[in-house]
Amino acid sequence: MNGDERRSARANVILAGTIELSDSRVSVRIKDLSQHGALVVGEQLPASDTPITFHCNGKSVKGWVAWSQGDRAGIEFGKPTQPDQLTKKQSKPSVEVTKDRREITFRRPGFRGNQLSEDERKIIEEWAKPSRK
Repeated sequence: MNGDERRSARANVILAGTIELSDSRVSVRIKDLSQHGALVVGEQLPASDTPITFHCNGKSVKGWVAWSQGDRAGIEFGKPTQPDQLTKKQSKPSVEVTKDRREITFRRPGFRGNQLSEDERKIIEEWAKPSRK
């Protein structure tokens, strides 16, 4: 089969993904996707025929490494997967927002003169008197 005879059409993409092996994870950049696989670029990619789980945008697909050469590898999916399922980000569940209905007052507490001792009250009265010079 020459390079133009592919099982499925390829979509050129620029995505981030992860290849999960039995004991580690490798971060990759995804260059193209098809129903049957992906072209990825990364460091320390696994060897050919290594079983992997491919993660992209919150979705996972089991498969294996079809070929590996330098910093590039071809991933073969275990079952056909539409590229648009992998390119759409998984939406986060919506969070219900409720209005805070507590009543809050922003008033300062008043001065309570009855908490002063008799001596403290006399000191305040002396201080408040106009001075005579």
